[in-house]
Amino acid sequence: MENQNTSLLQVGEEDSGVRLDGWIAGKMPELTRSFVQKLIESGQVSVNGRPTGKKDKNLRLTLGMEVALTLPEPEPLELVPENIPLDIVYEDDDLLVVNKPKGMVVHPAPGHSTGTLVHALLYHCGDSLSGINGVQRPGIVHRIDRDTSGLLMVAKSDRAHLGLAAQIQDHSFSRTYEAVVYGNIKEEKGTLRNFLGRSRTDRKKMAVVPPTAPDAREAVTHFEVLERLPGFTHVRLKLETGRTHQIRVQMAYIGHPVAGDPVYGPSKVITELDGQCLHARSLGFVHPVTGQWMEFTSPLPFYFTRFLQKLRRGGKPQSMEGILMVCDCDGTLLCRDDTLPEANVEAVKAFTAAGGRFTLATGRPAPMVKRFAERLGIETPMVLLNGGMIYDPVDQRPLWYAQLPEKIKPLVLKVMEDFKDRPGGVPGIEIFAPDMIYLLNWHPYMQWHLIDRFPIPFKKTTFDQVKDIPWVKLMFDCDAEYMEYLINYLDKQGLDGVQLVRSDRMLYEVLPQESGKGRGVERLCDLLGQSRSRLVAMGDFDNDREMMAWAAFPIAPQNASPEIKSLSSLVTQADNVSGAVAEGIAYIMRHRSEIF
Repeated sequence: MENQNTSLLQVGEEDSGVRLDGWIAGKMPELTRSFVQKLIESGQVSVNGRPTGKKDKNLRLTLGMEVALTLPEPEPLELVPENIPLDIVYEDDDLLVVNKPKGMVVHPAPGHSTGTLVHALLYHCGDSLSGINGVQRPGIVHRIDRDTSGLLMVAKSDRAHLGLAAQIQDHSFSRTYEAVVYGNIKEEKGTLRNFLGRSRTDRKKMAVVPPTAPDAREAVTHFEVLERLPGFTHVRLKLETGRTHQIRVQMAYIGHPVAGDPVYGPSKVITELDGQCLHARSLGFVHPVTGQWMEFTSPLPFYFTRFLQKLRRGGKPQSMEGILMVCDCDGTLLCRDDTLPEANVEAVKAFTAAGGRFTLATGRPAPMVKRFAERLGIETPMVLLNGGMIYDPVDQRPLWYAQLPEKIKPLVLKVMEDFKDRPGGVPGIEIFAPDMIYLLNWHPYMQWHLIDRFPIPFKKTTFDQVKDIPWVKLMFDCDAEYMEYLINYLDKQGLDGVQLVRSDRMLYEVLPQESGKGRGVERLCDLLGQSRSRLVAMGDFDNDREMMAWAAFPIAPQNASPEIKSLSSLVTQADNVSGAVAEGIAYIMRHRSEIF
């Protein structure tokens, strides 16, 4: 049985009388007990040189026994990778640290055959995941519950997996959580030390059990009070061991279950939390290959901070009735790869649940924003095409749109003629009609702009085929190094009745004079009967300037341009990747009475 995947273990005096399967699972925490039992049944474990069989999982150990365990080669993986966005905090060739959102299951299990962290990792990492933990859990060294958010470490190589598992076993791996728990914990700090095992009344639950119980495993948690709140306590918890549901079981055992916990908490669950208010805040470990100490911290997610704010206000959230928030997409609400931070989703839904209205002001057309509007639950009309259209996401139709003057249309022919022999060639030409994007000249940037990040309907065509349809917007795609020449060229054309706007480092737009985000938002407010004095606008780039200047309370993310920051009443600490919109909404919900 000896090969590179064989582990040799010696039974000590303190282990005498313990069941074989439970003892191996305790010595090798990266393996589940059910997986260990399968290894015992299949003869991949030997005791004193004798291969085990089906009956041996109940075998009781005696002092001096030698146990050898051979891990099988990873089975061919049948799980289908899924393109699920991941919040990756750190990554190298051997491991990665990911910030898992609430609601995501770590690995496939009955009832959760898709959409798990493992499916997302397989898409992101391909074949570079450790196979030690079997087909269903590649790379998974430790786990956190579905409704617990926060940091999780993943092994990409087998050497990293074994090194990290060893640190978990000898308690040198640092894990710190934060939680809101019921009641007032009297002590400022303390240690919870007891034994956990399966509940004798409900096999789906864990429980504090006598140390003599067959599956008893010692659990140690150190706690510290961070803040006392009406009916609740905000605590920091540092794990010394890592048992299933450890924090949730131990806190419930001392009469302070985690808020929102549907399993170990009160029968009347706090539904607004969608599960326990528990966040894996920090991880610290020695890199198993480089030997460097590494430590990572994750900010508290919006569901957590929102609950804290509610408790600080005495449980009475401020109403957002009468407030409209208009938000840019790219660089503000979204990451550059078109992912939507989970914190922003939670924040928008909390804002609208409190009576506020949230909508988008973007240069994108309707097909491009549809999935974001649906995920955010947007029902308020949106300002699209940089103010060239007001669009109803409920009825899925334009409520209003502008048109470029007919005399502007021949401009595209002039550009195609004048640029054909210039370095960089003819810019990409996109014509936005109310229901379609037409391409007159292809540019490589369009591959990312129109296809890679999110496929949207478009047609390649000729000028004669589109000259008689309404043009809501005209856009040029140009290499960044030639953009200044293009801008100067267009400025000299004497284009009346239009606006020229640079909306991206490689995009330049020609808009009808009556469009623009500022005018579009103003027109939307008139349509809704919305008071400007209750308008919040959030943007990051030059084409957001008029919208920001017109709003009563403008907000800029940390990554915004200096000019936009100078216009803002609030510049968030977070950028668009780490949840700037969530921070902005949290500020409004906390300070409404001071702002409006």
